[in-house]
Amino acid sequence: MQRDLIGKLFRKKTIIKYEKKAIYSNSSLNGVSIFLLNKIFFSILIFVLSFILFDRHVSISLINTIIFNLIYNYFKYDRKINLRIKELEYDANLFFQIVLISLKSGKNLHSALDLAVNNVDNSLSKMFKDAIVEEKYGKSLPEGINDIIEKMPSENIRDILIDLKECYITGKDMIFYLEKNIKLLNNKRIYEIKAYINKLPIKISVISVFILIPLMLLLILSPVILDYFG
Repeated sequence: MQRDLIGKLFRKKTIIKYEKKAIYSNSSLNGVSIFLLNKIFFSILIFVLSFILFDRHVSISLINTIIFNLIYNYFKYDRKINLRIKELEYDANLFFQIVLISLKSGKNLHSALDLAVNNVDNSLSKMFKDAIVEEKYGKSLPEGINDIIEKMPSENIRDILIDLKECYITGKDMIFYLEKNIKLLNNKRIYEIKAYINKLPIKISVISVFILIPLMLLLILSPVILDYFG
C-alpha cells in the first residue's frame, strides 16, 4: 500500500534515487517509502507553520521547507553515505593489498579474493564474502563483482572493481591496474589528512574565541566582580 502511494506521489526517477541512497548507506529499502511519506508530511507542516508565524511570507516558508529537506536528507542518508565511504576506503587499503600480494605470488583473482576474505574482517570483506557465497548458486565472479559495484558508494573502490572485472574478462595486467588504483586510494587518504591538519588552526582559533578568551576575561575581571558582590 505504501509503495503504491509513493508511486503516485513521486516520480519513478526520485524513488530510484532514494533507493540508491538507501543501498549506499546500507539502510533498508523498506524504509524509503516511510522516509518519502515523512518528507511530504513534515514539508507541508513546516510550510504551513512558517506561513502562519512569518506573516504569510511565501518566500520565507519556502526557504524553511527547503532547509528542512536538506537537513532531513543529510541526516537520513547523506551523512551515513559519507561515513560509509570513509569506512570502506579505509578498509580497502588492507583488503586490496592482500589481493595484490596474492596475485603477485601467482594466485588467480578468485583465490586472491578468497584469501583476503578469510583473513580480513571488515565491511568491504563482508561484501566480497556475500558475492563469493552467491557463486555457489551459479553466479560468475564478474557477476558477483557487478553486484558489489551496484552497492558501492565509493567511486574510488568502484573504479578498482571495474578494472578488476575487465582485467579478469580480457586478460589485461591485473597487477598493474590494482597497484595504480591502490596508489590513488592512498593519495586521496593523504590529501584528506593534510586537509584536516590545515583546518586545525581555524578550529583552534574558534575554540579560543568562544572559550579561552571569555575565561581570560573572567580571570582578569574576577577581582572587580568579587568586590562588586562583596
